[in-house]
Amino acid sequence: MNESSNQIDDDLLNGVRNGSSAAWDELVSQFHGRLLSFARRRLKQNADVEDAVQETFLSLVKSLESFRGDASLETWLFQLLRRRIADAHRRAGRNPHVQLCLSDSQPDSETPGSTSQPPTDQSASWYVHNEEQRVQDQSALLQAVTAATERLKTERRFRDLKTFDLLFFAHRKNQAIAEELGLEETAVAVLKHRFIQRVSRQLESPSQDNTESGRSSELLTEVWRDGRPSCPKRTTLGKYVLGTLSDDWDDFVTFHVERTGCEFCAANLEDLSTEINTPADDSDQLLRGRILESTVGFLNHRRDQ
Repeated sequence: MNESSNQIDDDLLNGVRNGSSAAWDELVSQFHGRLLSFARRRLKQNADVEDAVQETFLSLVKSLESFRGDASLETWLFQLLRRRIADAHRRAGRNPHVQLCLSDSQPDSETPGSTSQPPTDQSASWYVHNEEQRVQDQSALLQAVTAATERLKTERRFRDLKTFDLLFFAHRKNQAIAEELGLEETAVAVLKHRFIQRVSRQLESPSQDNTESGRSSELLTEVWRDGRPSCPKRTTLGKYVLGTLSDDWDDFVTFHVERTGCEFCAANLEDLSTEINTPADDSDQLLRGRILESTVGFLNHRRDQ
């Protein structure tokens, strides 16, 4: 994550926590377009789309204290929106799984990474401890993965980034990735092993080292999905829309969106294209007004605290 972007996120959130209407207006203005674009890809009815986005902002303002800043504000909002979309599918009696990429075959849930049911005789304290440990593991791993992927971006090692996108985001097998990228299957396995080892070295303590356990691949998939470490920054996507990116970055963005199938970045690109090429839609402005109106009570409560 970019430090200046983090600072902007922090400033906005601090303003909202203090009940600033101006900060909330800026936050809604900044994010509601890309959230709408994402929701429109997942829901058929416009009313469902608008409700999901409005409920996302309500969820945000209700859960401000739980945001730890491990991922960006945008990533957090996308996570909240995916849950609201899943809720909309449940209400309609459809499969609630919300895919993250066009080729993603893994189910989405409120508690990602739960691949099996726990024993039914476990105590409540077991569940609390298990969840706390999962959150700690995921947080530590996210920091390490973010540092490793930022290094790859700085060094413009886009082949490696494409490999990890296909491994951890699109859930492709080594052989399929090798065919996709023109590599030997053993080369894919080596890249994966080295990446896991690099991430392992960046973890703070041996107790957090999950790389030799069955949880390693599972946690990496969770982090890649929820933390979105390979997603280009919005400023980079803006340059992509304008055609001003360098060739290697342009190629990676195209691959990330079209071949990996990242729906987050696709939504961002759609929003940016609309922002650059067309005037604001009246219905979108009406929705923005509804969001601000529906959350004013929560902001007033925070201001009075």
